[in-house]
Amino acid sequence: MEPYDLPGTPLQGPVELTNCDREPIHLPATIQPHGCMIAVRESDETDRRLIVSVSENLFQWIPERCLATHASVASITENDSHHKGPIADDTPRTDDCQSLIGQPIATIAPELDSLAQVVSSHREGKRLRRPVQIGDRSLIASAHHCDDLILIELERDLAPENTIGPELVGQLFAGLEDQQLEQIYQSTIEIIRSFTGFDRVMLYRFHDDDHGSVIAEAKRDDQEAFLGLHYPAGDIPLPARRLYVLNWIRVVSDVNADPIPMSPAMIGEPGASTDQASSSRSIDMSYAQLRAISPIHLEYLRNMGVGASMSISIINGDRLWGLIACHHRTEKVLSPDQRDVCELAGSLLSTYLSSRRQESLLARRIEINDNIAQRAMQFANREDLQQAILDSAPWFTELLSADGIAFHHRDQILCWGTTPDETQVQALLKQLNEQTEDHLAFTDKLSNWIPEASDYKDQIAGMLAIRLGRKHSGELLFFRAPYASTIHWAGDPVKSETDESGRLSPRKSFAKFTEQVEGTSLPWSPAERETAETLRATLNNLVIEQADRVQRINDELRQLNADLDAFAYAASHDLKEPLRGLNHYLYLLEQGPKNDATFQKGIGGLKRLVGRMGELLDGLLRFSRVGRQDLRWETFDLKDAMAQAIDILFGGRNPDGVRVTLVNDATIVGDFSCVREILMNLISNAIKYNESPEKVIEIGQVDYRQSPLNQFPEFGPNVMFVRDNGIGIDEKYREQVFDIFRRLHQHDQYGGGSGAGLTIVRRIIERHGGRVQIVAQESGASLSGTAFFFGWEPAS
Repeated sequence: MEPYDLPGTPLQGPVELTNCDREPIHLPATIQPHGCMIAVRESDETDRRLIVSVSENLFQWIPERCLATHASVASITENDSHHKGPIADDTPRTDDCQSLIGQPIATIAPELDSLAQVVSSHREGKRLRRPVQIGDRSLIASAHHCDDLILIELERDLAPENTIGPELVGQLFAGLEDQQLEQIYQSTIEIIRSFTGFDRVMLYRFHDDDHGSVIAEAKRDDQEAFLGLHYPAGDIPLPARRLYVLNWIRVVSDVNADPIPMSPAMIGEPGASTDQASSSRSIDMSYAQLRAISPIHLEYLRNMGVGASMSISIINGDRLWGLIACHHRTEKVLSPDQRDVCELAGSLLSTYLSSRRQESLLARRIEINDNIAQRAMQFANREDLQQAILDSAPWFTELLSADGIAFHHRDQILCWGTTPDETQVQALLKQLNEQTEDHLAFTDKLSNWIPEASDYKDQIAGMLAIRLGRKHSGELLFFRAPYASTIHWAGDPVKSETDESGRLSPRKSFAKFTEQVEGTSLPWSPAERETAETLRATLNNLVIEQADRVQRINDELRQLNADLDAFAYAASHDLKEPLRGLNHYLYLLEQGPKNDATFQKGIGGLKRLVGRMGELLDGLLRFSRVGRQDLRWETFDLKDAMAQAIDILFGGRNPDGVRVTLVNDATIVGDFSCVREILMNLISNAIKYNESPEKVIEIGQVDYRQSPLNQFPEFGPNVMFVRDNGIGIDEKYREQVFDIFRRLHQHDQYGGGSGAGLTIVRRIIERHGGRVQIVAQESGASLSGTAFFFGWEPAS
């Protein structure tokens, strides 16, 4: 049921079936005659509550002679040339009612003024009741405020034998825990009928398309049964449903009684002069229990043979779930206390039934989620998601009570069970993409949505579609076969009634009308749609993960291709260089004696070249491992990674002339062993390429905004730095140094090395989805060498 705002202005002309959905039933300007109403507004100038409108039957409820007991009565009658003295209690006097306008409510009774003052501080629509004695009248005063008005309703205080007590609530909820919902529905209406004395009490439930049906009934034996009958949505127009949510109880005491007008019917805005007609408005009676009922609805009730009725709302969350509908053949007045107990019963029943339904839904939700989670684990271990879904087709169809599925992914369509053919599925997908961008779409009559579906309506009637992943990542379609059903309506739901003038009117026949429904499937229930959403979210993650995995593999393959080019260069250049040297020294050894200086020089050269080849091969091995290693994301302290790096490099203590310090500790998110590897390479290089007497390396963390990586806000505080006082790196080489086996110096300078260290550093950082940048230390900084800043998104 869609949310609906009440119409804001009265309709022009008579109310008919053609415009009853726009009828402002909360602005009737009239009330039912079993009470009277006084509309009051607080005056900012006098701090008093002044009367702005009264019902024209006021003096039937408050004898005019009672006003003489209040000092303010003189101001009422002083200028009234038509005043003839006290009038009979049962004779309405519109002129005298008008004379009350603008007077304090205390003019009628101080108790009413006190009640109005208290209720003005409560939330809108909250009703307060008090017994009041006005002259010899014992009345019940009910007050609430709406907008800037306080509405006071006065009714007769009925005799005790005509009232009910709070034992109704106790009876309603006695032993409910051991009953099924259907039993609770039936026992509830039977108890309410017993307490209220209505001829018939029904529990009426709304369906997804807003039509309703009677799911429980208690009635007199001689009455026709309405149990199981369906009523079209138009029987309860949208404005009425909206009021049922705002005001949980509505009474019609006598469908044949004439409504009582309010005087005046239209009131001015606060501070407006009396001649400002354009600012006048009707009184909002959304929360009033005496509100007069729409003439269309009264005619509807008379056509049903109903003389009086009461409706109690059953609310589920903020939606109207159903009504407890009470009907009586003749007029029937319930006291305010009776209505309060019935409203309380409806409120508690709403809460209880909502709790029971939520408990049932939660149990089902847990079962479904566990079922989906277990299946998702199987999917996650499959490389081919399409084949995995096809293999699990029986599970999918059982999950959503479908007869077949079709899976569209990467321009392929796979079908299982009872489905349209591939061409027809393609047409459905095309229509789906054109008509909606929702992640979930469903229908129980596919041919209404796409006319071409009529070609296979005998096999397929319903469809539920789930969009997967990002845009155009795929769709999973569930299909249902047709389901022939029979609906019993209370009268023909499509037949129109007209009176002698040709005006459309409520139908006069409520005889059972049987409709055979064909060409539709069983509807997709809210629980099934929720299951579909859960399934969509799970499959969505799998599709995205698979897409990310494919993207990561493609990126790595591109990088590996580039690295293979570098490796080919290394193999042809760097590795050939020591091989040429080996050949040269072997030649020298073959030519010379074994004990002279040439022999010793050859042996030394061989050792040096073999060491160089070992470094190159070790660098290749470390580099290849970085590409194959899976990341293990965790949260750790930077100091722990630095401590292990120093321990591995130097055996737990800094060598002489080297000082490695932690500038600030921080919590880092990433692969601990990879961060340790980064620090080892950068510390080793900072020492190697350094000519200072004391080699200083500083390690720390910094927010992305205070780093050269400030264009990556997603990194947040997950940015680290390693800076030194070494020889520095010229700006034009700051990208080249990351190429594999790239050295800026001769092999015998600065302790040699393979030239793979910084390549490994960048590869590790990129595996984390991060970035690295080299900057020169600024003049005046604590260190004058090079600073490496690197980081990545903690949620990567």
